[in-house]
Amino acid sequence: MYSKGFIKVSAASPILHTGDCMFNIERIIENLKEIEAKKVDIVVFPEMCVCGYSVADLVFQDYLYDDTIKAIDFLLKNNPFNGVVIIGSFFKIRDSILNCACVIQKDKILGIVPKSYLPHTNEFYETRWFVSGLEFKDVKEIDVNGKMIPFGKLIFSNDDKLVQFGVEICEDMWAPMPPHEELYANGAIIVFNASASPEVIGKADKRKIMVESASYRCNGGYVYTSNNPIESSSEVLFSSHKLIYENGDLVNESHNIDFNKENIIYGDFDVLKLHHARKTNAWVKNIMDQKLDYDYQVIPYELRKEKDFEFEKELNKLPFLPKEEADYKHIIDVQATSVMKRLDYIGIKKTVIGVSGGLDSTLALLSLCHMCDMYNIDRKNIIAMTLPSGNNSDLTYNNALKLMKGLNLEAKEINIKDATYDSLKTIGHDTKTKDVTYENVQARYRTFTLMNTANLVGGIVIGTSDMSEVALGWSTFNGDQMAMYGINSGLPKTVVKETVRYYKKIYPNIADVLDSIIDTPISPELNGSKQLTEDIIGKYEVNDFILYHFLVNGDSDERIVYFLKKFFKMKENVALDYVNNFYKRFYHQQYKRLTMPEGVKILNLSLSPRTETRLSGDIYNIPLEKND
Repeated sequence: MYSKGFIKVSAASPILHTGDCMFNIERIIENLKEIEAKKVDIVVFPEMCVCGYSVADLVFQDYLYDDTIKAIDFLLKNNPFNGVVIIGSFFKIRDSILNCACVIQKDKILGIVPKSYLPHTNEFYETRWFVSGLEFKDVKEIDVNGKMIPFGKLIFSNDDKLVQFGVEICEDMWAPMPPHEELYANGAIIVFNASASPEVIGKADKRKIMVESASYRCNGGYVYTSNNPIESSSEVLFSSHKLIYENGDLVNESHNIDFNKENIIYGDFDVLKLHHARKTNAWVKNIMDQKLDYDYQVIPYELRKEKDFEFEKELNKLPFLPKEEADYKHIIDVQATSVMKRLDYIGIKKTVIGVSGGLDSTLALLSLCHMCDMYNIDRKNIIAMTLPSGNNSDLTYNNALKLMKGLNLEAKEINIKDATYDSLKTIGHDTKTKDVTYENVQARYRTFTLMNTANLVGGIVIGTSDMSEVALGWSTFNGDQMAMYGINSGLPKTVVKETVRYYKKIYPNIADVLDSIIDTPISPELNGSKQLTEDIIGKYEVNDFILYHFLVNGDSDERIVYFLKKFFKMKENVALDYVNNFYKRFYHQQYKRLTMPEGVKILNLSLSPRTETRLSGDIYNIPLEKND
């Protein structure tokens, strides 16, 4: 199933009988029937799974090799699977025996990849039986049952060359210079590993480290499987460990040590995301330059294309949210330390912040308090200010006061109603029409007041705008868009909300007011009406989803529309409106980002024009057209 840039992969550990090739291949075929029903594209089975890894000296017996070839031939004639299947087996070149992976599609062996690094330590002594594939670099094909099959350094490629994959075998992954580095460097986007790994205490964690590292360092997918514990327990028990990783993230895992069970795991790879990660990763470009090897044979295979994709798991609708609670502790420490560093550099301790009772100013204020607690600074150095203009709601105003009181801060209030009236009158505004000028004068006057206060007390103004607002330009230029340090600019709104929620554990005495702030609908409160931000710019969770897929994954607008329809259950016209609105705002508001204050990067994206998101201020946006 190859659709929308996704493919489905699988790792299997069938029940095996050591030395009984036909039984083993029949179990593989039964597994393949289940795998075919899931429309998997590529599946990997364990090392030496045709005859069993534990056959030991029986590999020297001609009868076992004959049985192995007959079993593989039986699979070719009775293969129920339309995708690519990778099985482990041994093959002979003259009198040398090689531990290999056999890559098959339907009734054809596409290629045979030999194991490069043979373990010969502790419980392993493979050099007793096998010869490394590195000894046969000049051999490009071998005879299998009368047919010449590609052999050696192989990369398998579909017709659009977006889903190229390679294979390595067990110990290859553990080598100091593993084959997967060359495979990735020469165009493979996925590496499969057919393994026979014993179950030793602590080794499962090490396997995960190795697979996670391989996939992350090379922006690729990695699929690992080991043989079933039922195979043997004469000296070791095998692990049946199966892992699927994508770019350092665990997609699926099974570690089922059970004598009576075999199981299969599945996972989806977003190959377009992986290609985007590589395009933006200088390390991968360097390794491709250094390890490009023209000796690789490229072997074609087929992917069945579908109009839609059946996902194993829904895409994460809140992709920016940290996966672990401990990550929130890291977030608040980074925010606090970043401001502390700036204060230390300037040689001051005082900060000035406007507190509205909304989410963003709440998080910024909590971060400043956490900074004081971390670095033993008196909270009197936080100048917390409310600046009501007559358009604030009683709820947010009272929440701001309760918050500051609960944090033992002295709240300084400056009512700007008369001052904004005078400013409007000065420029010829009628002071009654609640237009954009009416709103922006309030926002700018607040910043004007905060800046002047900072000068007065010898401090810096801490900005509160978050990444979502920065992306959408939801700020007043030289108003709330401006500050001396932007503490929230590294966090989108969805993360801001959950970080405020996390602070309930740090400051439980203000949990009630934090709950009220979290539950209060988001509003700029600039015209006295029930002005709801999400009614104007759309829901933040949707905009954050678009932002993530646009800049982190490099998804096209058409693909994002597909995701919104698929996972947010939107009608196409609604999804199109969301995407068009996002792109229009993102491009048209770039001029605000060009002068945004500095702020620390916290997640895997920054919108700073000085470091990560470098765009012109006058980019044209071509909206998607709706279908009639």
